[in-house]
Amino acid sequence: MNWITTNIRFPEDLYMELKMEAARERKSVAELVRERVSHGRKKKKKKSVDEMMKEMDKIAKDMKGQNPGLNLSKALIEMRYEQ
Repeated sequence: MNWITTNIRFPEDLYMELKMEAARERKSVAELVRERVSHGRKKKKKKSVDEMMKEMDKIAKDMKGQNPGLNLSKALIEMRYEQ
């Protein structure tokens, strides 16, 4: 595995909490942060197509009437080919 070194800014109180927790667990702050980041990534659940379609339908219904005369499908297609 290749490693990348980076800098992250934390508020002082949060950093001190991380340092204390790392000391209690006999880990480095870096190791603790890596664990938290990778744990958060694992929690992300993939949405099913049905869930995404329901969400998009709700958004479409909420936005209905906000832009009368605008063909959203046409606008999206145009935006896609502009890139």
